[in-house]
Amino acid sequence: MQHTITRSEKGKVEIKVDVSAADFNKAYEQALKELEKDVKVDGFRPGNVPAEILENKLGGSKILNEAANILVSKHLAEIFAKEDIVPIVNPKVAVNSLGKSEPFSFTAEVSGRPKVKLGDWKKIQAKKIKVKEVTEADIGDSINNIFEAWKKQKSQSQSEESKSDEAEGTGKFIYDAHGNKVFFDDKKTLQSSSNQDSTAGLKIPIKDDQPSSSPGLEHGGINDEFAKKIGARDLVHLQELVKKDLESIVADQVESKFEEEIFDEILKLGEIEVPDILVDDEVNRIMVRINQNLEQQGKKMEDFIAEENTTVDAMRAKLREQAEKNVKVTLLMDEIGKQADIKISKEEIEEAAKKVDTANITPDQRVDLERYLTVSLFQTKTLDLVKKTIATAPSK
Repeated sequence: MQHTITRSEKGKVEIKVDVSAADFNKAYEQALKELEKDVKVDGFRPGNVPAEILENKLGGSKILNEAANILVSKHLAEIFAKEDIVPIVNPKVAVNSLGKSEPFSFTAEVSGRPKVKLGDWKKIQAKKIKVKEVTEADIGDSINNIFEAWKKQKSQSQSEESKSDEAEGTGKFIYDAHGNKVFFDDKKTLQSSSNQDSTAGLKIPIKDDQPSSSPGLEHGGINDEFAKKIGARDLVHLQELVKKDLESIVADQVESKFEEEIFDEILKLGEIEVPDILVDDEVNRIMVRINQNLEQQGKKMEDFIAEENTTVDAMRAKLREQAEKNVKVTLLMDEIGKQADIKISKEEIEEAAKKVDTANITPDQRVDLERYLTVSLFQTKTLDLVKKTIATAPSK
């Protein structure tokens, strides 16, 4: 076997392979043996059918194609290993010549994982800002927002009493202090969609004339009864829940800002040509996330596109810059993980899998899940290592 390789920009590789007639004949004989396993010929035991009869039974083109598949798989695997090519998509293969007892040749086009050049990431300077304290004013503003949304939804619900919501997933809702949907049914009740709190899932009739059991906390309709209607025990409990939520949000925002600063610094240290196919895939993932967020808000993508006065193609084009940045960060972080020799144990994967419902998945889906968990754990451990290294590095 002889091969030539032509590399072009962004990891694109063209491989030309030539196989001698003698080697093709060996593959042809191997193909006959493989295909014979599924063929029954009267008067012959399996494995003892003459080649001429098998060829007539199977057809020459089927055997030739099987022989070609054997050679393509075998030689591409060898070339990938020898030339350090890591395909990110399945190769596109074109057969140039194919015939019994003749030389065989084919061409494969593949997008390989791009080469990554990375400077000394341990010298990155990034600092996490102090988490802002959640004030009573912040809590009050948040509760006011919840109350206004609740009043608006209640008004809409009352004006549409003749329209019965068929199911929770299609019903009208607001978000409660837990961040969960609170649905209005045709009996004018509220029901939380989560079991995170002991009051979640409890239906409470809406009664506007109920007095507050805690007059001192009452403010413009924001009272104990309102708090109960959206899943809290009383107004004090609602304030506690909102404070906890806000603290979590603020902490997450600080952590996200810290990570973004790290990623920006890593991008300055790295050199990489990102294949277009990886950018396209990331744009697709971003579009899926946008669509999921819209669905949670009861909106459709086509309506959002119309509101933004744009098109799907224009929106995808606008997302490409962020998508390319995301891909670069991922590849550079992967390089850091490799340099640090980060490993993911079987026990770590099994522990992570416990958090996923695997009762009804197929063996192939299980393999995909484990592959996903391995990548996810690798990325998490790599980011944790970078954060720890930055935190312990001496200031300059």
